[in-house]
Parts: sequence; structure tokens; C-alpha cells
Amino acid sequence: MRKQFLPSDSFRVLQDLPLVSSSDLSENLEFYQSDTCNKNNSYLTSTGGTGRNPTSIRLSNSSFGIEWKHMHFIWGTCGYQRKQHLKLTFRGVRLRSKRLTQYNPLYNELMVDSFRLTQANFKTFIQEIAPYRIRFIHGYPSLLREFMDMCTAHKFSLELNGIFLGSENIYPGEKEVLSDFFHCKVIAWYGQSEKVVLAYDPVMDNRYRVFTSYGYPRIINPDLNGYGEISGTTFVNPALPLVNYCTGDYGKLQEFEGTFILTEITGRWGKDFVYLNKEKKIPTTSINIHSAVQREILFYQIHQSEFGILQIKILPKRTTNWSEAEIIKGIEKDLGSKLPDFIIHYRIIDDEKELVRSHRGKMIMMVQNLKQ
Repeated sequence: MRKQFLPSDSFRVLQDLPLVSSSDLSENLEFYQSDTCNKNNSYLTSTGGTGRNPTSIRLSNSSFGIEWKHMHFIWGTCGYQRKQHLKLTFRGVRLRSKRLTQYNPLYNELMVDSFRLTQANFKTFIQEIAPYRIRFIHGYPSLLREFMDMCTAHKFSLELNGIFLGSENIYPGEKEVLSDFFHCKVIAWYGQSEKVVLAYDPVMDNRYRVFTSYGYPRIINPDLNGYGEISGTTFVNPALPLVNYCTGDYGKLQEFEGTFILTEITGRWGKDFVYLNKEKKIPTTSINIHSAVQREILFYQIHQSEFGILQIKILPKRTTNWSEAEIIKGIEKDLGSKLPDFIIHYRIIDDEKELVRSHRGKMIMMVQNLKQ
């Protein structure tokens, strides 16, 4: 009789195996690659995103289809079907034509040139999308916040069935703001280019359900509250079969009703922490804004260059009726109570170009310039 293999057995096996980091891959990628991979069944690419140096990785050709099957399951929780529904996408695309949008038949999506879309040409954008029946939007959270502000200014709305948020960190309250404005469900997920862990939040409760068909998660060096670094073992990328790969992300892991749940996920490589001193660091997810002022601003960005000192850059909505003093007071009341030992300087900005984005155009909440 075949013995049942329990999750606890997996945990014990993985505990005895070494950890792998992005630095290990950078130094000796060939060591971690499968002997069966070649240019016909796999390809080289690199990791991207915010807060870390790109790392070369090898992906199996088959991993693309497996990942998209999982993604379509996630999007399907809103009723989305690729052949039936057109998506409007905001993913940092720069189009070659003079138009603000371009149809992509491969993914049945209408891509938006988010680098050129502004308040000034928004009416042109409305005219371009008018012939299409759009029920779903997919994009970076920061770009959708910009789009929401433009919709407000021009008294424009879309009748949506769902919004899909990807690639950027999503902060407490952000999904609720978008859901309230567009009157639809907002779906978010968590994953990496290395394809070791994939999880999604189907009910907007910030509890990310892990696909154990995709990878096996662990928390490395958890503190007393179970908070630690997320690692994963891939089941979908035979070209680079990573085991115990340290993602550089942090969170908590729970077993619930036969599955794993990830909570309190924070960003990578220490970039989403503020530092009081060399010993004390605080994750930015624990200091997010939860008050009414959140609805009056497009973005805020935290900058740190010295221990114990922060600068908060704040970009208000153009439609806000709050004064600069009221906005600063609202944010100061929220953040100041959570960071009483920090010196915090607040600055209102009126140009989005003063905010730092990643090389792929993604908004970064934390700009960490601290030299440790």
C-alpha cells in the first residue's frame, strides 16, 4: 500500500536541503540548470521589477503555458474568458504609433500607452476606446490610480466586471479604493519571474491562496509572530528546478482548509523597510495610510537616506478640495502615530515626474537610499 505524503513530510525534507538565493544564480547559473535543458526547450531571460538587480534565469518553454493556465483560473473568478472578453491593459507599454491605444489579438487586449496618456489628451483616449465593449481592466495599481483620477476629472466611467492587479506591491486600502470607484471586484496575485510561488487573493481580504500545483512555499527564519522570508520550490520550471529558493519577499504562512495562505507580504531585498537604526527596521506595510486622506491623494512615496529620518513626497489628486495643509495634517496624523521615533519631513508635489519609478515604469512606494 502506498504511503500518503503529507505537507509536514515535505517540510522536513526541505529543512535538510540548502537555501538558494539570487546571488547564487548570478554566480553560477549553470550549476542550478537542468542537464536536459537546451535552446530548443528553454530560454534565458532575467528577473525585473523594483528594488533589486536583474538576475539571469532559464525558463522552460512549457512553463509559459502552465503559468497562463493558472492566471486564467485567477481571472476566471471574476467571470473573465479570454476569447469572449476584451481587457483594457495599463502595464507600462510605450506604443510606436501616435495612438494612445493598440489592440493586441494574441491576448485579446487593448493596450494603453501609459507613458503618453495625460489629462490633456484623455478625451482622445475616450474616443479611441468608444467602439470597444470593455468589461475588465488589467494593470499596475499605480497606473490604475492615475486612470481613476483622470476618469474623475472628465466625469467618465466604465461598467466593469473586474480589475486585475499585477506586478507592483499592493498596499492596504488600495484594492478597496479601486473597487469602490469602479463598482467591481478587484483581484490581485503574488508571484515571481523565477516561478517558485504563485498565490492569489480572490475575495479582497489580503489572504493569498497558494497554488500547490505551481510551487511549494516555506517561511525562512520566522520571528515569534511567524513573519519571515518567503522561499519556494518550483513545480513548473524543469529547466531551472529551484528548491528552497529565497524570494527576498517577506510574509506569514498559514495552513487553512487543506491549503496554504500567505499574508502580510512585503517587498524585496529590504527596500520596503524603513530603518530607525541598524538594529530596528519596520516594514512599510505596517505604516500605510488608512484614513480619509487616502482618497484625496494619487500617490505618496517614502524616501530614506539617513537612519531615523524620512521624507514623504505626496501627489494630491487634481480634484481634491483639501488644502495642502489639510493633506499633510491627515498623513502626519496617520504616519506620525506609527513612527513616533522618526523625524518625518512632508512635501506636497504637483508633478508626477518627481516620483521615482522602476526601469519598467512601475511605481515604487519606498525609495531606500540608506547606506548600511
